Order: sequence, then structure tokens, then C-alpha cells
Amino acid sequence: MQTNIHVGRLLKEFELQTVGDKQDIKMVRFGLAVQHYLSKKARTDFIYYVAFGKTAEILYQYGDKKGMPMEVHFDMQSERYEKNDGQTQYRVTNVVTSFMPWATNQVAKEGTENGAIADKDEPVLQGLAGLNNTNLEIR
Repeated sequence: MQTNIHVGRLLKEFELQTVGDKQDIKMVRFGLAVQHYLSKKARTDFIYYVAFGKTAEILYQYGDKKGMPMEVHFDMQSERYEKNDGQTQYRVTNVVTSFMPWATNQVAKEGTENGAIADKDEPVLQGLAGLNNTNLEIR
């Protein structure tokens, strides 16, 4: 397993869902627009992630605004499964282990609505430093 870090902007607002046999696991699916800065033409990749449990709940609470800048730490998990017609399929899922919003919901909303950068006097959430796998439940 490998751990990766991406920084990008949320593609759209997302919903907190419940999944599992007993509908007791919280889940959030979302995407980030991640730019390549080392190329001559700034290319953007659209990468999708999933978060479970407490991570999903906290992500929904602090990061549910389109265009909000966010740092995401994730593990890539691959799986193999068979479709109904017998074909074997492979899939890689980016499972969020921790994250850090780069602005509060209010600052992100103001910044994306009028294209301005927040004043230095505006309170900016410095992230959820200290929250990681050990204090976020991953199922």
C-alpha cells in the first residue's frame, strides 16, 4: 500500500451517505481538480476519492464547498472482482486517510464567489493538524 498527497479544489458539493449491511457506515465520495505545475501547459487532472467513518463525517463538516482548496492524504487500494458476465475487472480506489482544508467554509465561499483572495485578517482554518488514521475511524 502506498500513501499519497494531493492538493486541489473540490469539484462540487457532496453528500454524506450511509452504506453497509446495517447502513451504519458513513461515506463521502468527492473529486479534486489537481493542477500540474511542472509542465509548460498547466494541465489539470480530475481525481476522485472516497472517505469512510469519522473521516467522512469530519470531511463533510469542514470541506463541503465547491472550489474549496484542500490537501488530501490517501491510500490507493486495488481490488479485483467478477462482473455478472464472468469478466474479471480491476479497480483502484483512493481512500482518504486524512485531509486539511486550506480555508474555512466562509473564506472558501467568499473567495470562489467573487474571485478574491481572503484578507489576512480573515480567520483561516489551519487544517486539522493532528488528525490522522489513529484518531479517525476508517472502515
